[in-house]
Amino acid sequence: MDISRKTDYALRMLAMLAEGNESLLSVRTAAEAVDVPYSFARSIQHGLVQAGIVESLRGVRGGMRLRLEPSEITIRQIVEAVQGPLVMNDCTAEEGMCPRMECCCYHPIWVGAQELLRDYLDSVTLDDVVNHRQYPAVDVKFTDRDRFVEYASCGKVCGK
Repeated sequence: MDISRKTDYALRMLAMLAEGNESLLSVRTAAEAVDVPYSFARSIQHGLVQAGIVESLRGVRGGMRLRLEPSEITIRQIVEAVQGPLVMNDCTAEEGMCPRMECCCYHPIWVGAQELLRDYLDSVTLDDVVNHRQYPAVDVKFTDRDRFVEYASCGKVCGK
């Protein structure tokens, strides 16, 4: 799992939108502020529009703005809008397959780590970040070893 540079730029652009008092932000202004080429910023904007996070208005007075309140946008939504689904390993992808999945002792670990990361990033919103509230709430099930099988789908090796 790696947060790409593109995702980093998207997060910075969205922070500008969440902090801004103006209703619209031009892509060019955002590109200059985060020091990214304009064409790359347009590509980021396109992905965020496709995900329903921002809307784009064309024209001289155009730009982009958030479609949702910052408190309704999770960091996971942003990451996945830019990079695609969060996947720890090929075998944990939605359609992932590995011939050893049913007997691999590591598969449940990757599944559990992926679920923990998703839960963590779902607990932090864009509003939390721009207002410096850093109190993510990860479900306590992740601290209880006996509950591991609840979130880590396992093969035969996990059965009790």
